[in-house]
Amino acid sequence: MRLIFSLSTFAFTMILSLIALIYTAFHYPSAMRDMLAGAQRVRDFISALGLPDSYMVWIDIFLQPPQIVLIGFSIAMRFAIDIIRSIFNGGRFPGGPDAASSSPFSRWGKSL
Repeated sequence: MRLIFSLSTFAFTMILSLIALIYTAFHYPSAMRDMLAGAQRVRDFISALGLPDSYMVWIDIFLQPPQIVLIGFSIAMRFAIDIIRSIFNGGRFPGGPDAASSSPFSRWGKSL
């Protein structure tokens, strides 16, 4: 059950990330161009490190500017989803034990 929940959360995160990326590209094209230019600078910086060709081929394949921007959107969306989830769960991890009682610091500040 936990695997299905994790996979559905991942799929939901990726769908929302793609929607946010498309929305940004349509409504804020200059911001999207700036993000792509920044991603290209990151790629150029990594390329300038003088890594051997066995690593650079993977940099060329996987670190394209649109992919870096999509990863950034998915990380930001994951943070947003987790913040919203923690608000609805009262700050507790869903399905987990009560965080206050299982914490090793739960007795701090209480008089003996």
